[in-house]
Amino acid sequence: MPSHCVPPSSLPPPPAEPALPETTVRENTGSRMTRVLAILQAEPERLWRSREIAELLGDVTLVATYRQLARWTERGMIKRVRTGRYTAITQTASPLCDLRKR
Repeated sequence: MPSHCVPPSSLPPPPAEPALPETTVRENTGSRMTRVLAILQAEPERLWRSREIAELLGDVTLVATYRQLARWTERGMIKRVRTGRYTAITQTASPLCDLRKR
């Protein structure tokens, strides 16, 4: 075997992902939505994974996170960029607003 190849058995295991709760803490989903918006808006250029959002919330299962993100996307509150990746909706300036400033 060439010296630059590492046998598969000697590779370290991937880092463990943080455990998520087994049950969702029942709370006002409006409060959770506020927290999710704060997460997404903190780094608006980042594409957030559902699991990352669930980990930061810390009180919701991954399945519940999927459902809530899907609902909020349907309502236009957040944007799904591709499967499992979310971002904040950015406010774009209206061309009419730009004309009024002139």
